[in-house]
Amino acid sequence: MTMALMQLPTELLQQIIPHTLPEGFESLALTCKFLYTLCTPFLEHHNNLRFHFRRFEYNKTNKDFREFRYHHDLLRFPDTVTSAYSLISRIAIEPAVGRYILEADFSFDSHRYDRLPPSIRENAGFETCRDRDEAVRQLFADSLCLNEAGLDWKEYYSAMMEDVNSWRQSEHAAAFVLTLLPNLQVLMPGFSGFRSPAPQKVITTVLQTTRQNPHGNASLAQVSAYSGSCDVPWVPSLLALPRIKTFWGHGYMGKAEDDNCFESRYLHTDLDSKLEVAGFDDASVDTVAIAGFLKHTPRLKSFTYWHSTKANGGHQVWDFCGFIAAVQREVGSHLEHLCAITLELRCLISPGKPYLRGFQRLRSLELPLDIVLCNLKAADPAYDGSFDSNSILSDIVPASLSVLSLLSPGKSPHDKALELLFRDFASQKQFQTPNLKEISLTCPDDADDLYKAQCANLAVEAKRAGVDLTLLEHPRLISTVGLGKNICFPSYS
Repeated sequence: MTMALMQLPTELLQQIIPHTLPEGFESLALTCKFLYTLCTPFLEHHNNLRFHFRRFEYNKTNKDFREFRYHHDLLRFPDTVTSAYSLISRIAIEPAVGRYILEADFSFDSHRYDRLPPSIRENAGFETCRDRDEAVRQLFADSLCLNEAGLDWKEYYSAMMEDVNSWRQSEHAAAFVLTLLPNLQVLMPGFSGFRSPAPQKVITTVLQTTRQNPHGNASLAQVSAYSGSCDVPWVPSLLALPRIKTFWGHGYMGKAEDDNCFESRYLHTDLDSKLEVAGFDDASVDTVAIAGFLKHTPRLKSFTYWHSTKANGGHQVWDFCGFIAAVQREVGSHLEHLCAITLELRCLISPGKPYLRGFQRLRSLELPLDIVLCNLKAADPAYDGSFDSNSILSDIVPASLSVLSLLSPGKSPHDKALELLFRDFASQKQFQTPNLKEISLTCPDDADDLYKAQCANLAVEAKRAGVDLTLLEHPRLISTVGLGKNICFPSYS
């Protein structure tokens, strides 16, 4: 291939090189000294596009903000994109820009002025605005996605421009952007706030096209990770992406009787999701809804769930045992890391008998110490009396487990929970939890004296059993395997 290129006239090579941006440009430039010399005039442009778009976010700039008197001064720099419309414009002018984007954070769409008043535009030297607008119109006219969605491109374009000219964030623009990203691998907030039928049709169409053509150059076909909030009905559609491996959602509410359940027509097919890591934080999802999410994840290895009552006013009682049972039923045969916690002191957990022995491959586990309190409540005379304190450890800690993390505020009755869970731990460890090697336990400075005493007793028992015990003032989560360095660890509220 290199020899064939070398035989081409220099003038022709100079015309070919721009078409290698971005995928083949760097390898071409490093092929030999001659080709590097020909690529040199394009290096500055390539590096500039790579800076602004490879890890894309709105308002990204390599300029010093102190130089700007007004926010709209950003618009003097065409590669500093302030909205979905301006990103569409940039791609319309230079289609290679869309292929540079490997990671995209679509937060802060239209948080800066996207259109300038005519007087400012004239003074700013925007002589190419008319050419830009014509390029955008042509991009919409040529859109296969709009055509397949059965939408009139002129009506769609007009609806977008009505928002843009009114300086409003545009659903139409935000949805259309998702049709222009064939190399995107990591997607952050991009599936929320779509209320209009036309943008919803666009998103549905691009997702269907991606599923039907997973090995082609369809937009979103390369997405392997999603992080951020999105409307619950879109979650199954994201699971259907052909290369999705990581999903991290924020602020979800879902109940079986709600329209916002995780079931959708995408999941009534032969979907075999590639998802390996999933997590929800600040979420309130009931047992039936979470089962609907998990039952189509046969490759799931890590699942993290941080329960919150904030979204529903703090009045809901969390059916923790039922939640764990649903997770175990759907993914217990293959899950390796599980975190199911609440860090809200006011969160109420309903009584029940937890049983986690059905997790066959679990290696790390994080739970609130309240899981033992479920058993304590079940031991109350008002219950059926089936409580057996000798089985608590074996019921809660699967035989395959090597790392256990327990979260507690250190207040009564958690001292009693510790005593029951680890009673005669040194002598019982080999029989009930043979693979357990590490225990992590929160022991805040303001913990009750009785709780601290139980922590001290556990330290002695753990040492006798050959298990490493770490006492932590703040929670440190361990099952967020594969979620990346941007995931924040919570603390008690």
